[in-house]
Amino acid sequence: MQAKFNQQLLSIISKLPAITAAPRFVVALSGGVDSIVLLKLLVGFQQQHSGYQVIAHNVNHGLSEHAEQWNEFCKTFCNELNIELLSSKVNIQKNSRNSLEALAREARYQCFLKKMADNDIILTGHHQDDQLETLLLALKRGSGSTGLQGIRSYQTFHSGYLVRPLLNFSRQQIIDYAQIEGLTWVEDESNQDIHFDRNFIRHQIAPLLSQRWPAIAKSVSRTAQLCQEQQSLVDEIAAEDLQQCLEMRLGDETLSINSLINLSIPRRNNLLRHWLKSNGLDYPTSKQLSVLWEEVALAEQDKQPCLKLVKHTIHRYLGNLYIVPIQSIALPKEPIVWKGESLLRVDKGSSLNERTLAIDFSLVDTAILKQHTITCCFRKHLNSKLTCQPEGRSKSRSIKKLLHEFQVPPWQREQVIFIFIDEYLVEALGVWQCQLTPNVELPRLQLAMCSS
Repeated sequence: MQAKFNQQLLSIISKLPAITAAPRFVVALSGGVDSIVLLKLLVGFQQQHSGYQVIAHNVNHGLSEHAEQWNEFCKTFCNELNIELLSSKVNIQKNSRNSLEALAREARYQCFLKKMADNDIILTGHHQDDQLETLLLALKRGSGSTGLQGIRSYQTFHSGYLVRPLLNFSRQQIIDYAQIEGLTWVEDESNQDIHFDRNFIRHQIAPLLSQRWPAIAKSVSRTAQLCQEQQSLVDEIAAEDLQQCLEMRLGDETLSINSLINLSIPRRNNLLRHWLKSNGLDYPTSKQLSVLWEEVALAEQDKQPCLKLVKHTIHRYLGNLYIVPIQSIALPKEPIVWKGESLLRVDKGSSLNERTLAIDFSLVDTAILKQHTITCCFRKHLNSKLTCQPEGRSKSRSIKKLLHEFQVPPWQREQVIFIFIDEYLVEALGVWQCQLTPNVELPRLQLAMCSS
């Protein structure tokens, strides 16, 4: 099994485009037989392929009274193998929206993220039988091609990758290897609870299927691989369509409804799924897609419809679809004075993937600019009677009217940044630049919003 594992892992690593040197392997170590065998095999791989660092990471979910014992077991096992162990502890609050399994998985991945380095490869012990269970669950939920991809052997994960090198091995092969090697492991009592859908399939359904069709796990694994290939093709088409329908509006990726209308229904739905997923949202349900198109995109022009998701809403404004976080950006209480930074942060963080907004001053001649006072304001900081004459306009208008005339979406109007040099308003960043009076000589800025 060691030789087959080494071959499988090397094959996966060769497909990771950003890996140019031996990465650090981080094993998701629960103490169960799958992760114990994975770490043992990885140590064997390291002995034959020098240069790879191997560590393990145990996450205490706080869901079992034995969790602390499992952590101690993992420490002992790692000490025996001379492997560093990272430990994390989380407190999971159950809610009606998500299953306990999904909440635990999300908490676990957040722990991996917090302690990972660039180009880290996180390895999990998913195997062939897990793939069977996953596809059966997808069928139960009525999933489409995205769900029928099952578990991928690798995928990007923030600045590194998630890799599952045991997907071609059955649970029985893993147990046989553990017994031959004299390994011990812990048993999570919740794995026997058939109230959980996955456990019901594992203990009640999968054995019957395997008894009738012994090779069904391998067959399902091939089905998943075929669906992954087909989904890759579908994603390529969606990426091409996105370029045709995408319009940048004040730094936001929006979709042109007129361009979407020209697509067939399957192709349009595929693009909408891709657009939401590429912006960090979950794939929408069939019902949500229907509402998004029929009740939001095609609503009467005098309406302001939106589709509410978990943490975002999808708005239509002047012929475009926008993704808008439900929780607004935390704006500063007072105007911000530039102090020479190349990157000036202008908010207190955002609910959208913890993104922060900043102004890029790197293209500015700071020697000249430091002779002036540069102030960054939001609308709430401005005098309500302030007017401005944008370049190319014949007269001044109020800020309120200008934001409307420049077609700034209502939810963005409080977030537009107004740049002052000394006491003069010189631009609404990304929207317009102001016409300055002839007797006022001020430097022109080259500023842009960026996110981090």
